[in-house]
Amino acid sequence: MPRTRTMRHGWRAGALVAALALAGAARAQAPAAPTLPMAAAASWGTVVVDPDGSVTAWPDQADGQPVRMALPRKAVGAAVHQSTAFFLLEDGTVMGVGRNSYQSLGRPGGDAATPVPIPGLRDIVQITATYDHALALRRDGAVFAWGEEVDGLRGDAASSHAPVTRVPGLPPIVQIATAARHSLALGQDGRVYAWGANSQGELGRGVAGESAPPAPTPGLEKVVAIAAGFKNSLAVTQDGAVWAWGSNQSAMLGDGGRGGSASEGYAVSPARVPGVAGARQVAAGEGFALARLADGSVRAWGFDGYGEIGVGTAGGYHTSPTRIPSLAKVVGVNAGGYRVFATTADGRLWHWGTPIPVAPGRRPNVKTPAVLDH
Repeated sequence: MPRTRTMRHGWRAGALVAALALAGAARAQAPAAPTLPMAAAASWGTVVVDPDGSVTAWPDQADGQPVRMALPRKAVGAAVHQSTAFFLLEDGTVMGVGRNSYQSLGRPGGDAATPVPIPGLRDIVQITATYDHALALRRDGAVFAWGEEVDGLRGDAASSHAPVTRVPGLPPIVQIATAARHSLALGQDGRVYAWGANSQGELGRGVAGESAPPAPTPGLEKVVAIAAGFKNSLAVTQDGAVWAWGSNQSAMLGDGGRGGSASEGYAVSPARVPGVAGARQVAAGEGFALARLADGSVRAWGFDGYGEIGVGTAGGYHTSPTRIPSLAKVVGVNAGGYRVFATTADGRLWHWGTPIPVAPGRRPNVKTPAVLDH
């Protein structure tokens, strides 16, 4: 089971994909209102953005009761991390609500009980967050970071920064992803750029060791989608293959094996995930991964402690990609902590893994996909 920081109700922050992949476009596209619902989750809680631009949230601080977020304009995306929830609005601005740990709200000062603007962010087309840091992608391909600064998450070796800073050393970018201590960006050139911690080879540079600034991951070309998990990275190439590198402690490489401890069983360079073809999107949670295929089906592998593989089990690991039989016509997947979401073409939003809401009291884990009513 991966080591993570546990919050009051037992939720753990993990990587998530906060918006459908933007890769494959000539440049990052302006945000548009979603035509189908999407969701994001982590330790702060769960957020659902509906096609009308409204946002429903289940913060753990609210004892599991849904909250309708009051925003000045329609939301087109969301991201959540350990302390804060973020909302991407239709005008390209970003707002946040929650604790201001590590200046998670992009400014000095106290917490925010209602959404406040993240200063300096304009023309934003994607946001992503995990643990106590966040990234934003601007329409011109620039990437901005704020929050916690450990392990080179800002993209340089400086010990302190302004609250919101541009990540240096990147070409024009079309998609971003971030995990506990490292981040990925997909360039217009179809290459993956990685920075931050590299203890398990999660930067994919052929070695494991110290953190590093942004640089291309060797051996990957014509990439169309990315995801970042706990000490692990994923990419989809134009031919529909899925590639994984970094930790295999939770069977995140999907190769039929699993490292027995955090110090063994990792890949320092991208390796193709066997048994997956025709992939269009990847998502990663806390020790598990998913791939959405062109036929609308979903494969999942890795840690299954809370039912996040979606096949009716809870406990142990799935070391190879497993089809989730109850899902079809899926058009988007994402994951946060030990919770997974899938949107189907009929407009339904499905969830599984740890329950929604998490409070009050203990609720059973959701071991197969269930429709999220909200």
